[in-house]
Order: sequence, then structure tokens, then C-alpha cells
Amino acid sequence: MSVSGIGTAGYPAAGYETRKTQRNVAGGSFAKQAAKTTHTSGGTFELHISNDKDGKAIGSMCGADYSLTVYQPNDFDPANPVYKVKAWDKDGNVTERMVDVSKVDTKNSDYIDMFAYSSHLSASGECPNAQSSFIRAGANQHGFDDKTYDDLFGMTDWIGVLKDAMQIQYNAGNLKGYLDYKQFWDFLDK
Repeated sequence: MSVSGIGTAGYPAAGYETRKTQRNVAGGSFAKQAAKTTHTSGGTFELHISNDKDGKAIGSMCGADYSLTVYQPNDFDPANPVYKVKAWDKDGNVTERMVDVSKVDTKNSDYIDMFAYSSHLSASGECPNAQSSFIRAGANQHGFDDKTYDDLFGMTDWIGVLKDAMQIQYNAGNLKGYLDYKQFWDFLDK
């Protein structure tokens, strides 16, 4: 039985099928793919994934006019968790930064540092839902699609942003959404 048969009338499953990775990515596996072209309302740009030079990608995302990737360097030391973060603007210009996640201030940091921190928490298993909770809370702050490349560099109290996101879910009666954020909140609050 396909998903289209489970209460999804009006949502045809045509074009969706299970495939081997090699069929999806010409010339190799998805893990070895360097970049994927992405089209957004802001233009066309690439979502960058793991590569031999930068290391293993532990977090990637796209915004209205940017893409952002957190790399675990090839010489990564868990005792000294420093990640390479690259942000591309809509013209393909790249900004690179090394982020020591043990020094990220959750009450006063920019989106890049906090994305690296939440990606680390998810990838390490310390707080598995940290990255998705952070991305959703940041989207709530900017009205979902309105965050731009320039917004990545403004200092923010992310504890306050997370608290606001929790309150929005609570007010809407979405207990599951509230509890998803609360797991991240509880981790940061200890």
C-alpha cells in the first residue's frame, strides 16, 4: 500500500518512488555529492554538502537568499568541538567561519554560531532535536521565509526566541509543538 492510499485524497503520489541513491545522483552516491542546485524565490543557489576539503556536513539549510552549511573538519577533536561554517549569499559569495561551540553564548550570538551549536548538539546526540527546534524557532522570529543573508549576522537572544516559539505553540493549543521546543529549552536551561 502506498502513502497515497492513507487518507490523502487529492494528493497523488505520481512521481514519488523509492530509488537507489545512485539513480538520484549522477556519478556517485549522495554522500559524495558536493552541492545540490536549489531554486528559491530569491534566486538559484547551491546547498553545499560534505566534501573532502571541508569535511563532513552535519547541518545544511537554505533561506530566502542564502545557504548555510556546518562542517565537521577532517581533524575534528570532540574534546575541542570546533566546526567550519560556510554561508553563501545569492550571488555565490562565501563567508567562512570557525565556530568553537563550547563558547557559543545562547543569549547573545548570531544565527551562524547558534546553527553550528544546534547542529553539534543534534549530531553528537546530546540533544537530538536541537537543530530542527532551532531552525523552526528562527523561522518563527522572521515570519518563516523572510530571513535574509544579512539576518545571519545580527546578535540575538536565542533563549528568548525559543521561549517565544514555545509560547506561540502553547497559545495555539499545539502541545506536541510546545514539547518539541521544550526538550531543547530544557537542555539549554541546565
